[in-house]
Amino acid sequence: MIYGLIVLLFSAIFAKAFHVQILEADFLQSEGNKRQIRSLEIPAPRGEIYDRNGKVLALSTPIDSIWVDPKILSFYLDPAQQQAQLLKENLTTQQVAKRKALIDAKYLAYQQMLKLLNVSEETFTRQVLAKKNRRFMYVERGVLPELSAQIEDLDVPGLYVQNQYKRYYPAGEVVGHLIGFTNIDDTGIAGIEKTYDDWLSGHAGKKQIIKDRAGRVIEFVKDIEPAEPGQPLVLSIDEDLQFFLYHALKKAFIRHQAQSIMSVILDAQTGEVLAMVSLPGFNPNDRSQLTGNRLRNRVIADRIEPGSTVKPFIVAKALDLGVLHLDDEIDTRPGSLRIQGQRITDTRNHGVITPGEVIKLSSNVGASKIAFKMTPQQEWQMYHDVGFGQDLGLFLPGETLGFIRPATEWQKIDQASASFGYGFNINLMQLAQAYLIFANEGKIKPVSLLKLNKVPEGTQVVSKESAQAVLGMMEKVAARKGTAPQANIEGYRVAGKTGTVHRTKIGGYEQNKYISLFAGIVPVSNPKYIMVTAINEPSRGIYYGGKVAAPVFHEVMQEALRLNNIPPDEVLEEGAP
Repeated sequence: MIYGLIVLLFSAIFAKAFHVQILEADFLQSEGNKRQIRSLEIPAPRGEIYDRNGKVLALSTPIDSIWVDPKILSFYLDPAQQQAQLLKENLTTQQVAKRKALIDAKYLAYQQMLKLLNVSEETFTRQVLAKKNRRFMYVERGVLPELSAQIEDLDVPGLYVQNQYKRYYPAGEVVGHLIGFTNIDDTGIAGIEKTYDDWLSGHAGKKQIIKDRAGRVIEFVKDIEPAEPGQPLVLSIDEDLQFFLYHALKKAFIRHQAQSIMSVILDAQTGEVLAMVSLPGFNPNDRSQLTGNRLRNRVIADRIEPGSTVKPFIVAKALDLGVLHLDDEIDTRPGSLRIQGQRITDTRNHGVITPGEVIKLSSNVGASKIAFKMTPQQEWQMYHDVGFGQDLGLFLPGETLGFIRPATEWQKIDQASASFGYGFNINLMQLAQAYLIFANEGKIKPVSLLKLNKVPEGTQVVSKESAQAVLGMMEKVAARKGTAPQANIEGYRVAGKTGTVHRTKIGGYEQNKYISLFAGIVPVSNPKYIMVTAINEPSRGIYYGGKVAAPVFHEVMQEALRLNNIPPDEVLEEGAP
């Protein structure tokens, strides 16, 4: 009987062992792994952003986030929980003393952690206790790895460190509007960072780990999926030119006490954007600055009436149609013109002038009379062909297209107003792109924020002869008796056009608030740069484009020509020193 019982007992043990180790081995192993083995996400850095010369404009740096499990941590912060647990365990006096000493040590570590992170103990403790049934709560994000290592060594109950990456912009405010920034989760939400977020974003990897009961990682098992960094991006921007433009605009912004100021520089041959600045600006490395109007990239987001900067297009179109000739005489006397009850005026009576003098002297009356040689549809078509009111293809967030009414809705006063840049609006980048026709023998080219490998072909808008003739006329603008002599650069031929427009308001125009503009091309013999600048509401009593915006062109282009060793092209007259 005893022998039989022993056999039955061992048979039962063997049967159970067989059931556990053979029949349910996979299930039990899986359940065990669920309690010990975890998948840890390996963060991936975003791709770097470079300028055209390989200088870093944006990169990802390692950063950590500190979080806690309130359900675990709350026990060490709540005396009531501690007392209830001690009573439940029915410990001896000595065991209670040891347990309380451990709790006190953990609480001290908790206090040290908050002190290192500069977090209010009273406030944070109240938040943890209020969420004591939850399993996740951030303490601080964006913590340097050196500091997070110190905090991890404190061994605070329920505390974890999450490895991440943070975007850093070496040039700071200089490239703020252009590059944009990412949010706290490293997702692009402005500028280039948003436009090319899919390209720049990395793909997080996964690693298998084993954790103990306290949730600490005690062993790495294997890599499940490697992290893939984001793709790098090479922009058309020249950081040196961006730097010169930013500092020149900053000085002009302060000097003229303007509301805002913006400028863009294009490669005159390729249409690449070499620099783009808008002020007031912001430093993308300082999250306290990422609010309000300062985030507007005004170069593409602000609608402006271009004013007299469009007169060269009117003259070019009229020449191209054959309704105007270089030696035609245009009577602007007595310096004003009345159309449908509206009075159009010049700064003074220029008398009888040529088309070139209409541009040089910036005559509104002359521009209107030239426009009347065309049909409204022909004038509108010129503006359409150079890209006014159309998508630039840059896909930057916040871009506005501007608005120009169909020619079928124009009255005679609308045609006249449009000839000197009133009655419609565009953004500054559209104006800069339009000036490409004068640098490319009448061809318009797309603008690009990415470095190009070849020069775009372009689309013919006006004839080569018309474009070159108007380019020569604009050269007189920067001459001694033109409207922008301060744009002149010694040793170089400069072509340009000024513009001074009243600020718009609901139902009309502000009487004493202006936008000052200057668009320039240099050097004329072989155009390299196009630069367009707009200064909004200069308030020091000077507001003409030739006095306010043209000097900025001179300052920046002088540095750009020197920096890139562009040879002088000005031919001195015989006998000149």
